[in-house]
Amino acid sequence: MHLSLASCTDLSLASCTEIVPFEKKVPFEDEKVLSYNSVVLRRSDLDLLEGPVYLNDRIIEFYFSYLSMLHPSEDIHFVTPTISFWLANSKDSESFINAFVEPLKTFKVVIFTVNNNDDMSQTDGGTHWSLLVYYRDTKTFVHYDSFKYINNWYAIKLYEAVKEHLSSTEGSGSTSEEFCQIRKRRRKIYPIAAMGPYFREHSTPQQTNGYDCGLYVMAIAGVICRWCIADLKKNHELLFPYIMEHVDNSVESTMRP
Repeated sequence: MHLSLASCTDLSLASCTEIVPFEKKVPFEDEKVLSYNSVVLRRSDLDLLEGPVYLNDRIIEFYFSYLSMLHPSEDIHFVTPTISFWLANSKDSESFINAFVEPLKTFKVVIFTVNNNDDMSQTDGGTHWSLLVYYRDTKTFVHYDSFKYINNWYAIKLYEAVKEHLSSTEGSGSTSEEFCQIRKRRRKIYPIAAMGPYFREHSTPQQTNGYDCGLYVMAIAGVICRWCIADLKKNHELLFPYIMEHVDNSVESTMRP
C-alpha cells in the first residue's frame, strides 16, 4: 500500500503539523503553508504536487520527516537532500566531513538522496532524483534509480565521498555476540561484506515519464523503512528489501493529489 503524499498535508496530522494561522500569512503568493518538524513548505512547493513537474528537495525532505514519524526506529537515518548534495560536492577537508558523518555509523540503514547536479552555486539545480542507501550489516551502498541508472555517476561520487567515513567502524552494537553471529551468517551469503564497503545498482521500478523520479525516491524510502522495522529483525538472512514487489508505476498517480 502506497502512502499518499497528499494525505501528509491533511489536518488529521495536526498533532505534528503546524498550519500557519491566517493572520501570519505573508501578503504574496509564495506564503508559508506548512511547518512539519523542521521542514517548512511554501505555496510554490505544494503547487509542484499538482504535476506534471519535478519535485524539489523540500518536498522530499518533508516526506522523509513524515516517514521518520510514521516508522520511528533507532536503526534508520535519513540524510536530507541538502546535506546529501553537500557531501557529494563539498570541497571541505576530510576531517570536517568525517565529523559530520561520524554520528551516522551507529545506524543500520542510512538513506541519502542523489541529484544530477554538481554545481554548488546552483543548489536547486538538477533534473533527476535517485536514492543511495547504506546497509551497515552488509557494508553495501545500494543505488535505486528509476530511470535507467542515469544517476550512476553521481551516486558513485557520493559513495566515494562518504564510504570510508561511514564504514570505518561497525557501530555501537557490533561487539555483541548476537550481532557477530548475524554477521557471520550474512557473510556466508554475501562474502564481499567482509571487505566492503561496496557499491551496487539494484533492480528498481522504472518511471514512465521524465519528472516523477522524486515520487519513486519517496516510495522506495517508505518500503525500506517498513522492511527495516518489520522484516530485518525477523529474518537475518534477508540482505535487502524487495523493492520490485512493493513499488510500481502506480505511484505516479497515487502519490499526487
